[in-house]
Amino acid sequence: MFLEVKNITKKFGETDVLKGIDFDLEKGQVLSIIGSSGSGKTTLLRCLNFLETPDTGTIFVDGDCIFDAADTRKKSSAEARENRLSFGLVFQSFNLFPQYSVMENLMLAPKLRAKEEAKKKRLKKSALDKMYAEIEKKAESLLASVGLSEKHNFYPCELSGGQQQRVSIARALMLDPDILFFDEPTSALDPEITGEVLKVIKGLAAHNMTMIIVTHEMNFAHEVSDKIIFMDEGVVAAEGKPEEIFASENERLHHFLAAFNGEN
Repeated sequence: MFLEVKNITKKFGETDVLKGIDFDLEKGQVLSIIGSSGSGKTTLLRCLNFLETPDTGTIFVDGDCIFDAADTRKKSSAEARENRLSFGLVFQSFNLFPQYSVMENLMLAPKLRAKEEAKKKRLKKSALDKMYAEIEKKAESLLASVGLSEKHNFYPCELSGGQQQRVSIARALMLDPDILFFDEPTSALDPEITGEVLKVIKGLAAHNMTMIIVTHEMNFAHEVSDKIIFMDEGVVAAEGKPEEIFASENERLHHFLAAFNGEN
């Protein structure tokens, strides 16, 4: 199993937001997480990306334990950063740096990592310049893959919401994450441009990118997912293949889906 999440809990004050989350995922699979607002979906995503620290539980990636709440040993900043690099996160609000061009947004983190590596290994400037050139080539390739080659010198304010989100996806891919996470990737977009972002995500799925997607796009979740988790009040209330989830007799899931379909 490529990703194993066991007994993840998270409390804010006296409120139990996550109450023992367990799931696993094979390499190349797509998992969609659905559920009502306040069910714990985004908190789970933040815990998996170490933007929040779970109170209990473990996270394994490809057999390596990258988080264990029971391990009280203080991790170095480098070790913590290396663990985070296993994951890429695409935010619902894009989070691009407005002062940088599209290419600069894509290359910023890889260049910082290359500079750090060059300093650590005491590489010559020529070696670092070569690394920068490779980063630029990769950024151009990823921009092409999301259909934005002609926008490389544009700034975020000059792009539509859908274009900004596609840049965000390309940026997340620059660091070669093992797993790519999406937090409501289309929620900030107008309906008519939602399709262009979903098309990019479908393309990644077709190339066997391991992904976890928090989404309210039920048709998309049904179409792209290998498995779906329905969260309710901080627990996994239902889990299965899309056809199993959408035919489930689970009462809470049934009401949730009925609400999306406009049923009473």
